[in-house]
Amino acid sequence: MNIDKPEAKAFLFELYTQTNGDINKQVSTDDVGTSLGLEKTESGAMAEDLIIQGYAELKTLSGGIGITLKGLEVLNIKIVPESKTETLTLGIGSVIEDQGEKNLEKIIQDIKDSLSLLKLTYAQQEELVIDIKTIEIQMLSPCPKTKIIREGLRSLHKNFAAFGPKDLSKALNSLIIS
Repeated sequence: MNIDKPEAKAFLFELYTQTNGDINKQVSTDDVGTSLGLEKTESGAMAEDLIIQGYAELKTLSGGIGITLKGLEVLNIKIVPESKTETLTLGIGSVIEDQGEKNLEKIIQDIKDSLSLLKLTYAQQEELVIDIKTIEIQMLSPCPKTKIIREGLRSLHKNFAAFGPKDLSKALNSLIIS
């Protein structure tokens, strides 16, 4: 992985700076270009090249962009992921216990946060969303059933084991076997 021009690397580094290295944040293409003294058309072309190479990602149609993991990697910036693989449990009862509910809420939020980062087909994304909604609907019950939740988690795990972040796959597995 290499960036062809020093101007492109400078643009990518400025994008990194303005987003604080957070792949979930977005900034205006024009703002990045302006801070480097570029005209609107130049910054748009620079951003387009970085998006095509996979170093940046178009977040909004109005020109909001963000840096990607590949972009961080080409800048030699090491990512220290938050530990999401601590042992999570649902509980052993037929109804989910309080700690199990908290663990489940955490993992579901982590999954939702990671969905936008995954390169999924529409069908894959739809399946994940339906599994998440099934779990969330069961959690609306006054007595959410552990077995139903586990089956939803198994389905999510099957998909995350194939194309999702490994830390989330491990966390899902720990909930399933708990």
